[in-house]
Amino acid sequence: MRATRLLISLAGLLAFAALPACGPALPPPARPAPALPPPPDAPRPAEAPTADDGYEAPARVPTPAASLPPAPDAPAAPATPTAVSPAAPEAPAAPEAPAAPAAPEAPAAPEAPTPARAAPAPSLPAAASAYQPEASAMPAPSKALRLILNDPSGRKAPTDTCDVELCRSLLALIDGSTQTIDFALYGMRNQTTIFKALKRARKRGVRIRGVVDRTLDGKNYYSSTEALVAALGTVRDDLEAEKRHAREKKDMANPFAFGVQPMCPRPVGFEGPLQCLAYDLGDKCLLAAHASRESLDGSGAIMHDKFFVVDGQHVWTGSTNVSDSGTGGYNANLVTVIDNAQIAGLYTREFEQMWLGGLYHDYKEVNGGPWSIELDDQTTVDVLFSPQHKPITKSIRKLIKRAGWKIDIAVFFLTHKGITEDLIKAHRRGVEVRVILDATAAKNGYSKHELLRAAGIPLKIEHWGGKMHMKSAVIDESIVITGSMNWTSAGEGGNDENTVIIHSVAHGEQYARFFDQLWAAIPDRWLAGRPDPESKDSTTACTDGVDNDYDHRADAQDPGCGPNPPPLPALPPWQLVPKTAKRCKDLHRPDGAEE
Repeated sequence: MRATRLLISLAGLLAFAALPACGPALPPPARPAPALPPPPDAPRPAEAPTADDGYEAPARVPTPAASLPPAPDAPAAPATPTAVSPAAPEAPAAPEAPAAPAAPEAPAAPEAPTPARAAPAPSLPAAASAYQPEASAMPAPSKALRLILNDPSGRKAPTDTCDVELCRSLLALIDGSTQTIDFALYGMRNQTTIFKALKRARKRGVRIRGVVDRTLDGKNYYSSTEALVAALGTVRDDLEAEKRHAREKKDMANPFAFGVQPMCPRPVGFEGPLQCLAYDLGDKCLLAAHASRESLDGSGAIMHDKFFVVDGQHVWTGSTNVSDSGTGGYNANLVTVIDNAQIAGLYTREFEQMWLGGLYHDYKEVNGGPWSIELDDQTTVDVLFSPQHKPITKSIRKLIKRAGWKIDIAVFFLTHKGITEDLIKAHRRGVEVRVILDATAAKNGYSKHELLRAAGIPLKIEHWGGKMHMKSAVIDESIVITGSMNWTSAGEGGNDENTVIIHSVAHGEQYARFFDQLWAAIPDRWLAGRPDPESKDSTTACTDGVDNDYDHRADAQDPGCGPNPPPLPALPPWQLVPKTAKRCKDLHRPDGAEE
């Protein structure tokens, strides 16, 4: 089953280093936000602290990227426009699951020199109230970067249309192309307008190359992918990488069964890899044991990118799949459109590792980076790719630790235990933290939403028919985190993903206003509890033709839409205990066990 495959992309990854929090950098002054456009449409082994506690800015790229090498178009197989197939939900992302102990990782290639950034301000005391900056005039957004944010309110079902800006922005790039189009897509479903635009571009002589995801049995999750592959004739996939991984693990025992004594009791009814969690809340310790209900074998990874590079100059990327629920506008999503040859060159280099080299997942080369590109005086963009650049470890966690006064997060899956720890610490030192999470993701045994709430962080679970599909945040209304990567260990450590970090007050405040809009639209009742994603609690979920909770039943066939909906399955338990002389983490260790 495709959903299961997405849950098990974790074997062989190393532990991520938990870095001690440093003092937050005071944010730039808050400014009046621009008006929004009308809405169109696991675990790892215990981390060891290190001395490095500051944000590690990617190396700046001094020269434009080289031009693309010529590659003749392969003859296209005859095809007819893709037919509209019944809507299906977006595939769930991988949960957090324990990684197998592994041999020490080979040293990474030396990172390019780090440009100097402003030093962080002294740490706020734990009980301090959030810093509030003074208001001043806001600069205009960069002309080289557009941040497109999609509010799904008012959309009744996934549609084969291109009437939202997420889709129109891509259509304009394809129709305006004159030389080359390279794309990396998880797949395509019911987006006839984009399908026809690609065929028109190919007919007028534009060289088109693409990569898509494949399961080990050669399938793709999205129903229109095969028609796309047949029509273009130059689309490749990660199937050989999947087969290679399967061969390499064939004789390996269950990577999660090492005979090691568990650090905490396994919750009853949860068979997946056990994740023992302990968070310091000051006078109390928050303890939990997370696991999936089903057992996992730790295999597989996915080509989860969603990006286009057009004419070596334009990049379209973000959390949005080319699907009836993605570019069709049914899900909350974002897209970043960048007009910059250097950034386009970086994406082309990543693309060609896959298309030319056949290198996917852990087989990709580091190939330089991460990078930081200055678009203008007001905007700098950091570019990172998974798994080689470890975006959570190298950037996201460090940015959270440096947050001065505010963090707003909108994500599909949040199962990463290190990010959870960083958010709890930020909240305790006075940073205002808010989170919006997807309702389907909240059913996952590794979801951290109950722990964040227990620590006092306001967290709402969306109640739409569609998904909270973004993988994003804004920090101090001046740093926007975007991309295709779910906030999971699989997203950082195995899948093919891309992460874009935008340093810009104008775009930061644009995102902050959009987040406020979504937050206000979700009823306060979902600050506690969780709506069933296939029920009348989730607005259009019972009439949208979609199996929203992945149980192979949709709308009236799902008990959640019936007159007596059953309760949601329980999540793994958690508890608050008085803090003793031991560290909170020590409370989860059996006597005499090594950490």
